[in-house]
Amino acid sequence: MRLAVRNVLKLRGYEIAEAGDGPAALAIARESRPDLVLLDMRLPGMDGIEVLEGLKKIDDSVPVVMITGYGHIQSAVDVMKLGASEYLQKPFENAQLVETVKRFVHGPVRRPAPKPQPRPEPEAAPLPATEPLPEAAPAPVLSPAKKGLFFPLAAALAVLLAAVGVYRLASGSQSGYYREYPGVPANISSLVWSGGKLFAGDWLAQSVYLYSADKDGLRQEQAFPLDKTHISGLAAAGDVLYVADSWRKVIEARRIAPGLPLIATFPAPGKVSALFYDGEYLWTCDSSGNAVLRRPDSELTPAVSFRLPEKPDQIFKDKDHLWTAVSSTGKVYRHKLDDSLSLDAVFTLKTARPGYPLSAFAWREGRFWFARDGLGVVFEAGKGELVERPE
Repeated sequence: MRLAVRNVLKLRGYEIAEAGDGPAALAIARESRPDLVLLDMRLPGMDGIEVLEGLKKIDDSVPVVMITGYGHIQSAVDVMKLGASEYLQKPFENAQLVETVKRFVHGPVRRPAPKPQPRPEPEAAPLPATEPLPEAAPAPVLSPAKKGLFFPLAAALAVLLAAVGVYRLASGSQSGYYREYPGVPANISSLVWSGGKLFAGDWLAQSVYLYSADKDGLRQEQAFPLDKTHISGLAAAGDVLYVADSWRKVIEARRIAPGLPLIATFPAPGKVSALFYDGEYLWTCDSSGNAVLRRPDSELTPAVSFRLPEKPDQIFKDKDHLWTAVSSTGKVYRHKLDDSLSLDAVFTLKTARPGYPLSAFAWREGRFWFARDGLGVVFEAGKGELVERPE
């Protein structure tokens, strides 16, 4: 992978320094002070998050683009809050790599309208588009031949948001229903319906947004900034909104009232990636696949626990099934409500959005509501959106 990245970028005039592990990358950073670092999440000995922390101690202003094969929303939460500027999900194409690098060393790329992603250019072998790249890929450290301009993450996200102007409504059968609601935050990590209102958690802005839906679309009614709360899951229980923070390993109970005032904070072993309240129990799920039913009492007392092999980062329970999803694969799993939550079916989404992983979902009145990380759109679809796959 280092060879492929180096060849693609050297052909475009960048000076490249390479490191095969974390300590070597930190040594290069101390000596040469690069303008940009491409850093893999998984490295031998010292993982990417540890290297990121070390880079920020050397130079807090250096942009760092994390490279991950997971596409897992919690990985994105973790590295962004530690100071990463962007992340690339493997596999990616030459054009995607070059465009990302240009944003940080040549200033933002401005486009008047969305354009199809260019195909990899012929002078360099493309990065694999179907086969996964090696997880232990090391960390190239980049310095452009000519000093470039840096700009903050907000500007990089604005480039992505500018490309989102989609809206489509397909009428017909309930199963084939499909609608897109643009104009919402691009980094939604959780969706939950309560009392006819939609709560959406934004992990990047550290905010919760409250929407109402009508024939004209989604209308934002309130925004609740939650300073230093890294939102990975939401659950509504009456007048209480539970908020999971996977980074601090806590679950917050907040009153559904102006400002979402904090009622209590509960320690949560593991990184809780999803929440759901079924009217009796608060379901919690962590990044290791541990699903726990907790009583909504003053201690969030555990009652029953299960182990889910797919290690989901999203969950939802209806009267017949437990639904889970994994961002990195885009797969949705349906489990029976038996003693072992046995797997019943596996689905993928009919409408593809390559490069924008499924980041949140909920069911409401037979409709599947979902969001994709990086797209400022909430989707509403009938059951026909889920295509069953053999597992």
